[in-house]
Amino acid sequence: MRLFQYVSLVLASCIYAQSQSDSTTIADSLLTLQLQSQMQPQAAITQNAPIVRSAPSTNPDISAIGDFRTSYSSGGPRNIETYFNALEVQVSSVVDPYAAANFLFSFGKDSVNGDFSAGLEVATLTSLSLPYSFQVTLGKFKPHFTKVNTFHPHAFSFVEFPTMIKNYFGDEGLFMEGMSASVLLPNPWDFYQELDVEIGRSATTPSLDNGSSNRLLYSVHLNNFFELSENSTLGIGLSGLSGVNAFDLPTTMGGFDLTYKWKPVQFNTYHSFTWQTEALICNTDTTAGTTIQSYGAYTFLEYQIEKRTFVGARFDYSGLPGLEKSDERTTALLLRFQPTEFQILALEFQNVNRNYGSSFYQVVFRAIFGIGTHAAHAY
Repeated sequence: MRLFQYVSLVLASCIYAQSQSDSTTIADSLLTLQLQSQMQPQAAITQNAPIVRSAPSTNPDISAIGDFRTSYSSGGPRNIETYFNALEVQVSSVVDPYAAANFLFSFGKDSVNGDFSAGLEVATLTSLSLPYSFQVTLGKFKPHFTKVNTFHPHAFSFVEFPTMIKNYFGDEGLFMEGMSASVLLPNPWDFYQELDVEIGRSATTPSLDNGSSNRLLYSVHLNNFFELSENSTLGIGLSGLSGVNAFDLPTTMGGFDLTYKWKPVQFNTYHSFTWQTEALICNTDTTAGTTIQSYGAYTFLEYQIEKRTFVGARFDYSGLPGLEKSDERTTALLLRFQPTEFQILALEFQNVNRNYGSSFYQVVFRAIFGIGTHAAHAY
């Protein structure tokens, strides 16, 4: 009887101890589950839930870019000039998820009286969500005839625009008001093709006029972009343009542009090379019932010798629209120092030879400086 009581007592003690152990284990397990339940939603959001993009900000990006110049010219009554050339103010933002707006105001110095005048250079509404890589732009813009015409002066490597651009379209290139449509063309080959078509009214230039008739300006550009290697690319473009001249008669142009860029992956901060060439042919109908054909072309080379230093050379040839046997040849050398993307210091020497007027040479120093958020330049 005593043995039975002893065994019962031992069994009861074991059961009690086991129950106490199980209670501790259960408590620990409950604590673990509680911690896991608190951590699980965060893990699920991080790993499994789709990322919800925030709505685009409608606060506009604002930037201002100044252009100061000092020059010496061998021609003219006054050889030395020092002046603030222009100020560009850009305001851009998304309008909504479907479109973006861009405005560019220019405050430039008149070369005749020296006064500053304000003008609206760009005002565009651009689609963001059309299918099939299709994009439409409405407003005032620079049409895509050749490549350099789409640049603004501060974005071009050299101080002055190529002579053919100035002689045919003015000091800052061709502007128009209308509509531009672009699309990436599918093709079975291993390169990119983009087609731009633009329709509207041209600004008045040496070769084109706004016109008093219903004739509009039509421009088309086909860009072909090749990745030659991991270090180099090649762009080849073909352009066509048809508009109205000062005689209210048709002017047609054809254009070609080629851009080769080399930037080694291993030393991309310190070395790069660019070769760009463009040419155009212009047919101008006159009131005499004849068509005058003229030509223009330029080529330039630029090499980055150090992290912030570039050297370049350019040769231009240009006729004059609507005039026969008149041409201009320009040779330019460039030294450009770029501390950051917000500041550019450039020194340019150019020699100009004309068969219709006096030849001259000039040296120009230009300082470009910008503040605010400025969009990246076209590649």
